[in-house]
Amino acid sequence: MLLMLVGVNLLLSLISTFFPVTFEKPHAIIEPPEVFFSIPIGKYLLNINQTVMNTWAIMLVIIIILILGTRNISVENPGFFQLVLEEYYNFINNSFLEGLGKYKSKFAAFFSAMFSMILLLNVSMFLFPFVVMWKKTEHGILIKPFFRTATADMNTTVGIAIVVFVIFIGAAIYRMGVMGFIKELSQPFVFMLPINIIGEFAKPINISMRLFGNMFAGLVIMSLVYGLAVKDIFPSITNNILKGSFSFAVGWPNILQVYLDFFIGILQAFVFTVLSSVYVKQMLIGEEEEE
Repeated sequence: MLLMLVGVNLLLSLISTFFPVTFEKPHAIIEPPEVFFSIPIGKYLLNINQTVMNTWAIMLVIIIILILGTRNISVENPGFFQLVLEEYYNFINNSFLEGLGKYKSKFAAFFSAMFSMILLLNVSMFLFPFVVMWKKTEHGILIKPFFRTATADMNTTVGIAIVVFVIFIGAAIYRMGVMGFIKELSQPFVFMLPINIIGEFAKPINISMRLFGNMFAGLVIMSLVYGLAVKDIFPSITNNILKGSFSFAVGWPNILQVYLDFFIGILQAFVFTVLSSVYVKQMLIGEEEEE
């Protein structure tokens, strides 16, 4: 561990000394996502930032997995990716679709897509730690991670929560009708209507802030851990021959990152999807008995 600590720091110092390259400091992880380019739409600009690019990259990964898993479907001799997808469906069915009755098939695609998307967005920094990007600065080339946890951006979590909100409100209107849904919200007394409406709007706020808060907190903690460094130690020791700082966060923080990025990422994806499925089930309860 000591040899790795010294060796990695020395290697990064040599790169920064002999090449016009600097490395992003850990505190920059908690800064706003990097904007790559903007698309003008009338008077407004649509910023394509790090969150959007990371989301597109994860969407591409999911599409590739689906293509590989469904390319040569076979009952007698299933391939590896087909077996993975079949087990994934069993997991989705047992975890999120119980209680939906005849609507299992209608919601299977939605919950499986949402869980896989949130899961891979949560753990993207852990799964792709060496995928980097660079840009020119006045000090040379700045190298920084390409993947930034997209669910640590409130735009992502709120966007997914709005989709869930539209679906479970739509399910309620489908079962009860508009007036029936208003009547349901007026139970047990009419003056409870405003409170119940606020309660329905609180559901997407709850799940979006829960996911955002946990993932952003993980970024903050890891930025503090990776920021354990002594500044300008190499210039002081070598009389300004070498550049760079000496970081004490080489190797061992990976154990903490397994917990904060990987384990918590999986757990929060599961919690978000479970709560979403519960909201949908609540709106569909009773239809089987009515029929």
